[in-house]
Amino acid sequence: MAFRFSLATLLRLREIAEQREERLLGQILAQMAQTRQTLTDLAAQRKSLIAQQEIALRQPTSAFDIHGFYGQMRAIDEMELTGTEHLAKLATLREQQMKIYEKAHRDHELLCSIKSDKLEAFQREQTRQEQNAMDDNFSSRRSFR
Repeated sequence: MAFRFSLATLLRLREIAEQREERLLGQILAQMAQTRQTLTDLAAQRKSLIAQQEIALRQPTSAFDIHGFYGQMRAIDEMELTGTEHLAKLATLREQQMKIYEKAHRDHELLCSIKSDKLEAFQREQTRQEQNAMDDNFSSRRSFR
């Protein structure tokens, strides 16, 4: 007789749920990494713009060019602020998703543990039945002598 786990369907559903939550968590982490990279790029743009502005200010520069530099700096400031806010939202979302994933993982592990325990009990019972059959066989051979 083969081992059958009566909760196999539920175990599969829990496994799928865990994988889904893990995938969502991975997507959030990827978005966070991308946002951090964007913020790093913006910081580099800021540094480059400041260096260009310092060079330009050593030479005769029109008010239009200076105004353009300040406009670019304001745009970088706004993008950094937006990126920082987005990163904070993603961090909150990551924490929430981490809790959801951990619960899905615990649920899946619980069913895996139950399955393992049932399989172990099944194997012990199979071994016991085989031993009883061998004992009965030995006893019947002995009684014929």
